[in-house]
Amino acid sequence: MQIKSKFRKLFWVRIGIGLSLFLSILFFCVNGLRYPDNSTKQALILGFVVLAFLISVSIDLFKVFTLSITENGIEKTSLIFKTKKYIPFDSILNLERQKTVQRNTRGVNISDGYHVSVLKTKAGKQLIISPDSFENYDSLILAIKTNLENSHIA
Repeated sequence: MQIKSKFRKLFWVRIGIGLSLFLSILFFCVNGLRYPDNSTKQALILGFVVLAFLISVSIDLFKVFTLSITENGIEKTSLIFKTKKYIPFDSILNLERQKTVQRNTRGVNISDGYHVSVLKTKAGKQLIISPDSFENYDSLILAIKTNLENSHIA
């Protein structure tokens, strides 16, 4: 049985809002450069600062991946470049559940946090699987745990 990961709808909404915001600010900046006047010079500076911020935030998109759980292993596919990496179950040491807590600059918790699953391999690499990204997070983790138990028994 093969289980494929599904992104949450909110993930796609965030991508869409970010892309439309980026394109509209880029259009404003290009238009301001083509037809400059005194009233838009300060707005252009702010526009370029916002564009730089959006570009720095969007770098995390290169880390986004999909998962496909099979009976023999996990196939991790990069969302942007579509590069595939296969992780066989016999090369996985364990699957841990860790709690992530958001904190402010003074170290005070902003929220109660949420749990992520960290898959550790024999090669010393880690794969973080977050419920924030995947709609079917629970079924993915259950499939991984079941297949891990079956592979370590055999």
